[in-house]
Amino acid sequence: MHGSRPRYVPSSVRLRVLFGGFFNQFGWLFFGFGLIFVWFFAFNADFSSLFLFRGPLKNLEGVINSIEKTGASEGGSRSSSGAPIYAYRYTFFLDEVEFSGVSYRTGKRFKVNQCVTIEYPVGNPSISRIENMRRAIFGPIVGFVIIFPLVGAVFIIVGVKNGLKANRLLTDGRLALGSLKSKETTNTRINKRMVYKLTFEFEAPNGQSYQAVAKTHLPETLEDEEREQLLYDPVQPDAAVMLNSLPGSPALDDSGNVYFKSAVGPALLVLFLPAVTIIGHGLFLWKKFVT
Repeated sequence: MHGSRPRYVPSSVRLRVLFGGFFNQFGWLFFGFGLIFVWFFAFNADFSSLFLFRGPLKNLEGVINSIEKTGASEGGSRSSSGAPIYAYRYTFFLDEVEFSGVSYRTGKRFKVNQCVTIEYPVGNPSISRIENMRRAIFGPIVGFVIIFPLVGAVFIIVGVKNGLKANRLLTDGRLALGSLKSKETTNTRINKRMVYKLTFEFEAPNGQSYQAVAKTHLPETLEDEEREQLLYDPVQPDAAVMLNSLPGSPALDDSGNVYFKSAVGPALLVLFLPAVTIIGHGLFLWKKFVT
């Protein structure tokens, strides 16, 4: 039984427990890929027109100066890439002052040097667009892509929260042996394997029984012993974690210290996705907004 002295936990164990496991790794993968769609779609969406053009508008005549193919398209399907989106650059004059802008729409609706109707909020001609067009490549509906990194962020938060709890118990938790009391299926699958909820019961020094719950798609790792090792909070015994349910399945040596049976290298691999996500998107934002 672990005493009041904090248990030594190697950094490799802490990192793997904190960033490893399905919630963390899936979360970082979904978060990283989701941000790619946010930068490409949401950052090029015309949200401004939803509120800038809600009031009274002024119309006047402008001229198309150039038409450029953006390389983006919309309205596609599995058998079609969709209609290409074009950028229409224009100029117009108001009180002998020249203004310019760019509007977007699918297809070549106009020609260079053609006259078009320009609209702008009354009193603000610097914000304008060609009538019935938008001020960015995509419409505001593409903003739904923000859902993807948000889902990833939720998984990351849950994973890190569980990891922090586990690391705290690895340091200060007391060791106990739990007996499997129930095994239930959940509505989740990981790698096509059913995730099970396993409930273990253990007894604390105060003579009362408590439960520790683990959810895993590898239930055999928690069923190979008659009683499984767990760590619990001596102040709140309901806060407990099964050792074999943690990323890498850390173990305790004869002195009560924590170690990994695997090498340090594999333990550090859990940092790959967080590092690629943070560094990759950080460099993108630096290049886009700073340099």
